[in-house]
Amino acid sequence: MKFLATLKKGFRENLEREHIALFFALLGILLWLLIFDILSKYFAFQNLSAIPGKAVMDAIPGLFNFVLVGNKGAAWGALRDQKWLLTMVSLLAGTGVLAFYLFRFARIKRVVSVSLILIVAGAYGNLIDRIGYWAQLGIYKDGVVDFLQFAFWESFPVFNLADSYLVVGIAILIVYYLVVLIREAIAKNKGTTSGDGNEEDLSQLVKKTLNKEDDDGKNV
Repeated sequence: MKFLATLKKGFRENLEREHIALFFALLGILLWLLIFDILSKYFAFQNLSAIPGKAVMDAIPGLFNFVLVGNKGAAWGALRDQKWLLTMVSLLAGTGVLAFYLFRFARIKRVVSVSLILIVAGAYGNLIDRIGYWAQLGIYKDGVVDFLQFAFWESFPVFNLADSYLVVGIAILIVYYLVVLIREAIAKNKGTTSGDGNEEDLSQLVKKTLNKEDDDGKNV
């Protein structure tokens, strides 16, 4: 009951007037990212599957090619045909991050909120494909629909927009916390921070950062 009360309190804080516009705006962006991912896969499949063989088409010369690939596993073909496992990973990861966003939005930095929305869009985008592959439905019969290829790096796995959302979201999160850790280290070396002088490991510093966000809730 205490856990549910905590979740309810966190969600109520998100609906305060100063948070509500951005809260729902980011959820709207999440929905549009998912729609854009689904439509891009549909049009890629409809146009590329009609071409005999594994044809490669120029998307942006020198940068991106279009090539249709049904990915039955994860990146680089890992966990091939592990439908149940990959579906559950996408579901749990996407739902866990979304729950964190829904109930902690008012207490985290806005740049973190944006990264979480991108991660959820990526996880759910590929989750839809994996459910379709599991059930052998429509364009998903051969696996996750991948169609983007780096023209200058053909050995790199073919990917889709959902993959891009995931990578960008995780990259933003990593860069943000690296910057925070560097600032903490610089401040500590200058003697401007309080404390007992003991060295803190990475997990302790990240925990301290999250606690600070809980206290101030300021925008980046």
